[in-house]
Amino acid sequence: MFTLKETLRDVMRHPVRTICVSILIAVLMVASAGIYAMSINVRHTIAEIENTHAINVYLLHGLDQTSIQTLVDSLDRDEAVRRAEYVSPADGLKNLQARYPQFTDVFRDLTQNPIPPLIRVYPVAASGIAALATELRSAPGVQSVEYDESSVQGMLSANEFVNSLLVYVLVLAGFLFIAGFSLMAFSIINGKRKETAVLSIVGASNTQVLLATPAHLVVVWILASVLSMLVLPGVIRYSTARLQSSFAWVTPESSGVVYAGAASVVILASLACLFLACVIATILAYRIDEEQRREETLLE
Repeated sequence: MFTLKETLRDVMRHPVRTICVSILIAVLMVASAGIYAMSINVRHTIAEIENTHAINVYLLHGLDQTSIQTLVDSLDRDEAVRRAEYVSPADGLKNLQARYPQFTDVFRDLTQNPIPPLIRVYPVAASGIAALATELRSAPGVQSVEYDESSVQGMLSANEFVNSLLVYVLVLAGFLFIAGFSLMAFSIINGKRKETAVLSIVGASNTQVLLATPAHLVVVWILASVLSMLVLPGVIRYSTARLQSSFAWVTPESSGVVYAGAASVVILASLACLFLACVIATILAYRIDEEQRREETLLE
């Protein structure tokens, strides 16, 4: 109770310092959460692209329907395959005619259907496409296997870039969180060196005096969290709108999912940084307290 009262009194005596540090931490939290929210949308978009990406397995001409169905069933049981669908030569020719209507006369004059039977395989993840394609090339009845290798490599590179950027941002934000908290802790400790003797006279123990510094940091963290959670929805809506206007094919996650994910990650990360800063501040406070006692002993 003493620590809480003393903390609230000190916050009231130094409102500018508390508000400035809280706003600084809140800005860092909003920036980190905004980048994390953007990464959620990007990863969601990449996942949608992966879901539409398929491996075209061209079969030998004249392969009987029993062999084709056996191959389709075996692919459906494969854990690396999300689904497999058979496209007959007749369906393939119809799809080609619908895609290139300007060549309708050419398609009509064909005496024989040149389209081979095809199985379109949708993999579970883009990272396993190369291995799955190699496996399919050795399957019986398969003539050739084709997929867009450059597109797959682009998806993998995009995922790697987003994950790396997110890690770098969170690590940088963590260092800044700890630095901000530690600077405030050092300021509070120095300001309380003369108050320590007075607080001890009125009945406060050394532990209560030293715990006042982490209590200040908790107050700052709470204020910063409240500010960031109030501003974050607007930032997410703005960034999502800009993403949709720049890339019309993007279908971002719902704002509620993005907000919940970004808010929880940043709150937990800042809480971990707060805990570390409190430990550093407490150790620093004990060191300064010991030096103060040595000075008093020498003066006596």
